[in-house]
Amino acid sequence: MSMSKEDLQILLNYAYFYLKFRPRTKKELRDYLYKKIEKRYLSRDVADQAIKELEEKGLISDKAFVEWFVEQRRTGKPKGKFVIKSELLRHGVSKDLIDTYLEEHPLQEEELALKVLQSRWHRFKELSKKERFEKAAAFLVRRGFPFDIIRKTIEKVEEMK
Repeated sequence: MSMSKEDLQILLNYAYFYLKFRPRTKKELRDYLYKKIEKRYLSRDVADQAIKELEEKGLISDKAFVEWFVEQRRTGKPKGKFVIKSELLRHGVSKDLIDTYLEEHPLQEEELALKVLQSRWHRFKELSKKERFEKAAAFLVRRGFPFDIIRKTIEKVEEMK
């Protein structure tokens, strides 16, 4: 199958639409375009060419995606390093890129855990001390925080209230 300019433009238009909503990883875009070419009977070479063009234009970059994603997790619903890492891996970002970014930009997990627990504390404050600890700890574990930080955070919030 030969690659025509029209085929490439069709896939670029799909890609622009997909990128309109939020940044994407190379893997996400590749998966999306491969689904589109199945319906249109285009070749994967065309999709790979479209991805290459978008990378050259700076419209997709896994490094930029990691920066955006971590910032989202810092501000929106704060999550710990463990959950952020697993979410990024699911998005197709390489483990090396994630590790490098998190080493260069360490998360302030204690601050994040405190922020997120304070917003949820009103639900736990009427419970017994043991039950309150268990519920708060379970909540923070689901958010990906390590146990030593969870313990310190719960103690801090107990002292504040």
